Amino acid sequence: MPSLETVFTLHNARSVALGRHKAGDVAYVTNGLKRNGIVGFVKPLPGDRAFDFLGIVLSTFCEATVQVPPFIARGNGGSGLMVLEPKEKLTVAQLGYTAAYINEAIRWRFSWSRQATISRVRRLEIPEPAQAPVRLLIRKALPTLFDTGAAAAHWKATFKPFPLDALYTLKPGDFHNTSALSAGPTPLVSCGDRNNGIVRRVAVPEETVYDHRLTISFNGMNTLTAKYHPYPFAAKDDVAVCTPRRPLRLATEALVQVMLGRERWRYSFYRKCFMERLRRFAVSLPAKGGEVDEDTVAAIMSTSPYWGLYTQHLA
Repeated sequence: MPSLETVFTLHNARSVALGRHKAGDVAYVTNGLKRNGIVGFVKPLPGDRAFDFLGIVLSTFCEATVQVPPFIARGNGGSGLMVLEPKEKLTVAQLGYTAAYINEAIRWRFSWSRQATISRVRRLEIPEPAQAPVRLLIRKALPTLFDTGAAAAHWKATFKPFPLDALYTLKPGDFHNTSALSAGPTPLVSCGDRNNGIVRRVAVPEETVYDHRLTISFNGMNTLTAKYHPYPFAAKDDVAVCTPRRPLRLATEALVQVMLGRERWRYSFYRKCFMERLRRFAVSLPAKGGEVDEDTVAAIMSTSPYWGLYTQHLA
């Protein structure tokens, strides 16, 4: 198998901190795989190195993401990222195959105490990208973008804060010591982020099984993270189960989830969101006559090109 330096030219990223940038159109890439490593879109500054080719960004933990130009990669603070520029033109499918191989077969070699650097990764072997046995038909799978300007002119949203306790009956999950539960068919939801919070499948009494409900994390690194579960599930006591006080449309629950996600910065592993604090927590939603304006909520959510795909799986 060829080495990385045989297939790619390896560059060190160079940029100033994200917070010093103004909003713009160039992707700013950092560590991690969430959102493809992109944490914002910025206007490049004189100290930045912007890349104008289709390539792979390697984080300090050897997390590989495929990036479309133009983009900037985090390059400050002594732990800058690396950018792999193909020496010969590669397709998105070939780059995706290579990035997947790095994430599955190579990434385990690196950590906080042994971070990835050009000198450490350049001789690592990868499969020949030209022989990648995959085709990623991404463009066909993505929904079509459309102009929402005309539709948006028919409604105007007036937002009002609604305490969660006014929208939902909130209760903690029913289980604390999950090791005491036997294996079974019901997904068990905790405060983790992976697999929509599901940690295992268990056998539980029928009265502790919920369906089509939001859960909100009380603690961990994902405090205040809301997840929607369109299937029967049980819950640990580190999440709150949200039962609507009156029927709510899927669009409304999805917007509540979005608005909670915008407020996650308020909490952390060290500042947990206990039940009384959660009951008082308010989310801003379109309102009419003092109530949630679900027609406007539906109009807002339907402007997303992903909404049709979302409702297909969650309705």
